[in-house]
Amino acid sequence: MVRAYAQAYLLRRKIENESMWLNGIYTVHALRSVIGSAFGKKEVKYVERPLDIYEKTEAEKQQEVRRERQRLIEYLTGLKNSADAKQGVEKHGKP
Repeated sequence: MVRAYAQAYLLRRKIENESMWLNGIYTVHALRSVIGSAFGKKEVKYVERPLDIYEKTEAEKQQEVRRERQRLIEYLTGLKNSADAKQGVEKHGKP
């Protein structure tokens, strides 16, 4: 019974330590955003979503690759449509 309490105590300490570490990371990002925006040449944005500090599973990695590919396809399609629109303006003198 004592061993179980000791392990639970160590686990709580580990969780608390990781929580404080993560809080420190968010604090650094917040300070970097404020100070960088105040004194830098361009605005530094705070992180948009929570940081993922745990290792991703293979399925999560594949899903992320698919999302990135889809974003790239959308971006390139937008570029192509923009270039096509510009060529239409140059050929016909109007959009």
